[in-house]
Amino acid sequence: MSINNKTFEVTEKHKRLVICLLNGITQKNDIINVVWYEQGGMVSDNNYHQLIHKFRNLLSDNQLPKAMLRTIPRHGAILDLSLLATDNDPVPAEEIVSLTEQAKKPFKLTTVFSGLITSITLFTKSLYR
Repeated sequence: MSINNKTFEVTEKHKRLVICLLNGITQKNDIINVVWYEQGGMVSDNNYHQLIHKFRNLLSDNQLPKAMLRTIPRHGAILDLSLLATDNDPVPAEEIVSLTEQAKKPFKLTTVFSGLITSITLFTKSLYR
């Protein structure tokens, strides 16, 4: 994964989490269904919370703000990309979506599959380099 010109290794579950968040899937249950799809919903909230905690630590280990992954109480999580802005390189206003607007986006199964297909395509291309 590459953020702000920093590249670092992530697990498959972290990739799925990021794909969800970038595609507007922010509700905890929807994230669980995508990240652990092969387990058919047999995942506890504890697994979700551990994933969020470990991803924040991964961000911190790579000199990125932990706060970039925000929890929305009784809803789920979002990525706050505005925290990546610097004085020299601000994030354009159209790319910054308010927390409430992003949290209200409806879950679309086609978005999930599109994200997974993109992820798989990029992964397979990286194998053949």
